[in-house]
Amino acid sequence: MDAFLLKQVIAELAAEIPGALVSKVHQPGEKEIVLELWGRGEHRLLLSADPELCRIHLTTRRTPNPPSPPRFCQFLRKHLEGMRIAGFSVAPFDRSVRIDFVSGRPDAEHAKTSLYAELFGRHANLIYVDGGGTILEPLRTVSDEESRVREVVPGIPYRPLPRPARVFLPDVTRDDVTRIFASGWEGIPKALQENVAGIGREVAYEAATRGQKNPDALYEVLRGLVRRYEESDFSPGIGTLSSGKRRILPFPCPAAGFADFLTFPTANAAADAFYAEVAQARETAVLRQQVKSRIAALLKKERHKLENVGGDEERLVEGLQGTARGETLKENLGLLKKGMDSFRNIPLDPARTPVENMNRYFRLARKAKGATEIVRKRKREVAESVYYLESLEGQLEDARTRDDVTAVRQELSSSFPSRVKPSAKRKSARKDAPRPVIPQVEKVEFRGYAILVGRNNVGNDKIVKELSAPDDLWLHAQGIPGSHVLVKRPAGKEVPREVIEEAARLAVLHSKAKGSSNVPVFLAEARHVSKFTGAKPGLVRIAKHSTVSVR
Repeated sequence: MDAFLLKQVIAELAAEIPGALVSKVHQPGEKEIVLELWGRGEHRLLLSADPELCRIHLTTRRTPNPPSPPRFCQFLRKHLEGMRIAGFSVAPFDRSVRIDFVSGRPDAEHAKTSLYAELFGRHANLIYVDGGGTILEPLRTVSDEESRVREVVPGIPYRPLPRPARVFLPDVTRDDVTRIFASGWEGIPKALQENVAGIGREVAYEAATRGQKNPDALYEVLRGLVRRYEESDFSPGIGTLSSGKRRILPFPCPAAGFADFLTFPTANAAADAFYAEVAQARETAVLRQQVKSRIAALLKKERHKLENVGGDEERLVEGLQGTARGETLKENLGLLKKGMDSFRNIPLDPARTPVENMNRYFRLARKAKGATEIVRKRKREVAESVYYLESLEGQLEDARTRDDVTAVRQELSSSFPSRVKPSAKRKSARKDAPRPVIPQVEKVEFRGYAILVGRNNVGNDKIVKELSAPDDLWLHAQGIPGSHVLVKRPAGKEVPREVIEEAARLAVLHSKAKGSSNVPVFLAEARHVSKFTGAKPGLVRIAKHSTVSVR
């Protein structure tokens, strides 16, 4: 949030919520607080000291709070709740805001307090002070060891950050502009940001483009920005670049490449809409990483199990040889003596008698026969779990929205519930139960044929169990996690080859083989595809199939 947008936001706040009562304080994030206000209606004022998203504006967005309020939130709840807003002020052409509060209660510990919002990127902070300017509590403490510039701890006088080495926009001279212009066209926007305080990247690009002719032209553009700031000539909105990236702007900036510009009635409304998108994108990225880490951990565990089961299978093969070895020893008992360590390459225990050695091999064979089916079943189950987790991994890579990522998380939680301590209350247990996953199935029309594509494993199950008829054609990338694809076959008609090829292409496109060439794809009539007992979502058995190759 640059100085231009910030000035308009504060002007709107000063006009809209003067005298508002602070009814509640929340701290939904580590570096942001929300003040619930009463005055001319209910309002929510957000203040963020996030280095990348430092800002202040009214918001309609509600985010969950942590189970227990952090220290800063607890302090504000104790001292700020019940006070009224006395006024707002912002440093000219800068990003430092002060909100003054007053209390009408005679028993109040502080009659007047102020909250400083220093919105300076990595130096951003929220600092609560008393009427005399003494720091009561900062969001982020800064010791004298951490910073030589300024200490921020409770109990010392508040001091604003020193003026930056950069020049404030109204103080820019023609000589300054000449030096900035010497950076060359590509370097002017960056030079403006590095040398002029309070100007954002987008406005810097706008000024550089409009003033690229010569230093005098750039100087006049900057003076125009000063006039615009002083006259509050703003038209806040969200601009969109040709790449699709969106930015919040204090006014249209077409020269900076923002051909599309969505206006808002107020700067607060524009900020709320824009930062809600950004915050949601960040939350989605965090959620995606959490799910990705969980899948990776489970995959590591299941693959380790698969290795162990493979070792068991090798030992069983050795055990199954016990019958042949026991028979050999039985036929040659007369040649065997206690103390022998081998006979015809058959290892013997010298401490055992010939009969004991013979019986040991027969016993090993019986155990191996009894365990063979158990081990094979276990190996199949673990292999299916690995395959299933790999399919979720692919779905997560293809997930575009928060709902898509949430669907993957819900399916993962349903199949691999986290181990939690038994709850004393049934209500709590019900609350922790994973929500049912909504099946996602996409319909594609191709040359008059309907092609269904499962977009998650539950959607794949729906295709097999509910949406398919016996004569429909079912396709899936061979041996690779991905979507089930179904071609709906009209009664009595053969599906054209080009339709089958398109369905096979979709099966590869929506699999972990996306981008590969010569990928084999299973092709089967739906009557030959079925679920099996205990199968996880998306896993099926194919009784009869052919193969289509996608080049």
